[in-house]
Amino acid sequence: MADENNRQEKKPFKVVISDEDYMKPDELDMLRQNPARRSPSVPDFKSGASSESSFGKPKFEVHIDDEDDLITFEPDDTRPENKGEIYFSGRKPVRTQTPAPVSGTNKTVNKKRRRRSATTVFFAVLIIMTTGLSAFALSCLNDILAFDRSDESVSVTIPLDADTDQIIDILSDAGLVKQKHFCKFYCNFINKVLHKKTDYKSGVYDVSKDLGVEGYLTRFRDVQTGKDTVMVSIPEGWTVYQIADRLDKFGVCEKKKFISSVSGTQFEYDFLKNVSTEGGRTFKLEGYLYPNTYEFYVDSDANSVMRKFLDEFETEWTDEFQKQANELGYTEDEIIIIASIIQREAANETQMADISSVIHNRLRRSASWPTLNCDSTTTYITKYIKPEVSGPQAVLYNSKYDTYAIQGLPPGPICNPGEDAIKAALYPNDTNYYFFRHDKNGKIYLASTQAEHDANANAVLRVNNS
Repeated sequence: MADENNRQEKKPFKVVISDEDYMKPDELDMLRQNPARRSPSVPDFKSGASSESSFGKPKFEVHIDDEDDLITFEPDDTRPENKGEIYFSGRKPVRTQTPAPVSGTNKTVNKKRRRRSATTVFFAVLIIMTTGLSAFALSCLNDILAFDRSDESVSVTIPLDADTDQIIDILSDAGLVKQKHFCKFYCNFINKVLHKKTDYKSGVYDVSKDLGVEGYLTRFRDVQTGKDTVMVSIPEGWTVYQIADRLDKFGVCEKKKFISSVSGTQFEYDFLKNVSTEGGRTFKLEGYLYPNTYEFYVDSDANSVMRKFLDEFETEWTDEFQKQANELGYTEDEIIIIASIIQREAANETQMADISSVIHNRLRRSASWPTLNCDSTTTYITKYIKPEVSGPQAVLYNSKYDTYAIQGLPPGPICNPGEDAIKAALYPNDTNYYFFRHDKNGKIYLASTQAEHDANANAVLRVNNS
């Protein structure tokens, strides 16, 4: 058992006999058949005899290899892996070579290459950063000086009480400045150092792209001035669209820009704070463009024109008017709506107080007289609004302003009334009238009952047919 264990513990080995004079197998067979042909240097394996010359020079080598040091052959060696047998080989076995260690010279070359690569990356990053900073600086200068901008016009809306930062945000959203954070820093610094005013005026502005950020702020801050002026009279009872047409005709401002200002601007007047835009109202400012004769700059900013109208209304609407409106139980806006109807219904100033009494009587006794039945409110939509708006919008307005169908007052004024109409709305005559008519000559026919009103209709018909 001990011998058997020893045999099991022994590691196998290989014996390779390599002859320098390699002979092919068929040549060996010939030697076995004809020993006389044996070379004197080849030993006789059968007899064990050998000449002295055959051993004087070694003709073969014996390699004893442990399995832990296996021999590998060249890829073209097709001999099978030996399994302990003895075979002849014409070539010495080739052992697997391990890579030679990198010499000191190669290490130095690699270090130099790495150093050059790091330097290249550093300068590439530096160039990219420099280019980026240069582009940013040029963009900032362009926002300030606008040296590479077109003269294309862009519309922006500046809200009430907007500060410098808010305005620059609006300009950025409109594509007028690119570096808004830099512009905020720059403008706030300049305003502080130079003590510039920052009370910007709200409005819808059409500004050119080549103004630069300071030019925009100046435009929103300063009152417009000019060389040429023109006098324009706005009659009582005109609508927003009629006024816009006249301003355009006299070269004050374009109709489109004026309508944009009327529709989109939030103005800073106290009397407008409680004016509602709900309920299908055509224009918030309809009724507040006070009729008068004005001097305007040619090519004025639409917002400046609007402020002239509103300044005039603010002057004409006195504390006494507000007190009287409160006593009647109406808001300022409701008085202006009543005044606008009176303005369009009355043929002259003397009729206004009586027409006012009819409207007030119906409003006070709405249970019996729920509708005003005034033709002027629907005429306002069909004649002045419908030609300027889309079909569905005109239908909506007509339904809201039809005082034969709706109860009480329409959602907004139907024109811009003058002082006489406003006073008539505030101080109606004390009557029992609930109806009125006009003939073609402008004569008014007042009535307290439906029967009287029908009789007046026949009288008007006779006059109109005469």
